Amino acid sequence: MEESKIKRLIIAGTVGAVLLAVILLSVMIYQLIAIGVKNYRISYYTQQIIELEKLIETTEDNLAAKKEKEWIIYEARKLGYYFEGDT
Repeated sequence: MEESKIKRLIIAGTVGAVLLAVILLSVMIYQLIAIGVKNYRISYYTQQIIELEKLIETTEDNLAAKKEKEWIIYEARKLGYYFEGDT
C-alpha cells in the first residue's frame, strides 16, 4: 500500500473512533440525566402519596367525628332545627 492510503485509513479510523466515542458519551449523559429526572419524580410522587395518605387519615377521623349524634344535633341546631322537648 502506498503511504498516502495508509494515512487516509488511519485518519478515517481515528475520525470514526472519535465520532463513536462522542455519540456514546452523548447517549450516556442523556441516560444519566433521564435517570436523575426519574429518581426526582419517584421521590416527589412518594412524598405526595405520604401527604395524601395523611390527608385521607385526617379526613376519615373528621368524618367519623361528624357522624356522631352530638355533632349532628349541634349542626342541626345551628341551622335552626329544633327537636321535641326543646323550648
